[in-house]
Amino acid sequence: MKQQLLKEIELGSKNALIKKRIITHYIYNGSSTITDLSKELDLSIPTVTKFIGEMYEDGYINDYGKLETSGGRYPSLYGLNPESGYFIGVDIKKFAINIGLINFKGDMVELKMNIPFKSENTSEALDELCRLILQFIKNADVDNDKILNINKREEENKISISLLFVIILELHRCWVVWIR
Repeated sequence: MKQQLLKEIELGSKNALIKKRIITHYIYNGSSTITDLSKELDLSIPTVTKFIGEMYEDGYINDYGKLETSGGRYPSLYGLNPESGYFIGVDIKKFAINIGLINFKGDMVELKMNIPFKSENTSEALDELCRLILQFIKNADVDNDKILNINKREEENKISISLLFVIILELHRCWVVWIR
């Protein structure tokens, strides 16, 4: 279910792009009411209500309760569910890597720095990188289904640019796909 939204966004459907705008709003602005969100995104209240309802059912959005106002009916406050998904960032240095786990709201959940790793253009180095990432995930105690993406950043020219690898995570296994 979590991967479904990412696929929709990648395909560029109108509904997915609106959901992406809602997520982006919540990441940068925190929780808000449907009325405030509809004004900010220049969408009608019924449209925003529909999307918030769908995203709430899918587990991306939480209802954080009623917002006290000076009068009238108290509006509900909605925001991102931090536990609905996670992202992993891997920063590859020449002799070490840094790995971070970020929740759906953009908060750093766990960070491990200066993990010994020698960046080389070999299959052994890539196998070791996979092992280190999987060990980090195992120690982080996060459901693999909630890991939405693993991103890497590497120092220039440490791993050959002509050799692109993709890390695929599935059932505690890691494969390296070589593209030449």
